[in-house]
Amino acid sequence: MSRRRRLGGTDIALGAKRRRPELPGQGPRPDGSPGAVEAALAAVSSLFPRGLFGDSLPPLVLRHQLYDVVRDRTAVDRHLNRLRDEGQVRLLHLGLGPGPDALGVVRTELYRDKALQAVAGTPREGLVRRFLDEVVAATPELSYDSGAMERRGFGDRDVTQLVVSGVLTVRDAGSWWLAVPGVGRFVRALLRGRRAVLSVVRRSRHREVPLRELQRAKPPPGARLGVPFLLHDLLGAQELLSVPTPAGPLLRLAEP
Repeated sequence: MSRRRRLGGTDIALGAKRRRPELPGQGPRPDGSPGAVEAALAAVSSLFPRGLFGDSLPPLVLRHQLYDVVRDRTAVDRHLNRLRDEGQVRLLHLGLGPGPDALGVVRTELYRDKALQAVAGTPREGLVRRFLDEVVAATPELSYDSGAMERRGFGDRDVTQLVVSGVLTVRDAGSWWLAVPGVGRFVRALLRGRRAVLSVVRRSRHREVPLRELQRAKPPPGARLGVPFLLHDLLGAQELLSVPTPAGPLLRLAEP
């Protein structure tokens, strides 16, 4: 049996019982059992504001958001890798930098549905469908090079059309990241939301703010993804720290 290259990663709840989303930074974090990881995927996925993008994007989860919910990062990655290798989720490089926050995860079925929805009724629909069936379904890779594309019957003109369709984005000369059409809107909203929430903490006394206060306050301008979704992002990426106090968790800026 061939061994697939493991790149890390992962996504949304698969068959797990849906729970009320965990509030970021609150309560004990479970260990990394498969059930805990899938529950975390379900919880964070449910926070994704599909309506903000006109339901054109599948729910996207950033891998490090799960680290804010589940204590054992290694166990999270191990289970996510298994889900990816089984074809249940896809990894996406979101262009956010070299760190773990560069990776997003999406359930494979929803990725396929939204990719086809974006090109429905256009001349590129058949090409995108063939790409999904013959390339995406056959390998869990984050990216593809020109040699791999040519071996599967996709020439330069085909690749150009796949980039225009949004299912590929340029990585460097001769290679492309797998992408989801319209993901740039999510990335822009995420970056604006990060700045908005961090600005609230920076302006507060001692550059720290009670979690309960931030959750109860009106969302700051720019936080259209929702404060809970953004807090999982910032806490998981360790740009904010959650400090326990008798009055409840206190959010503090991480040391530069």
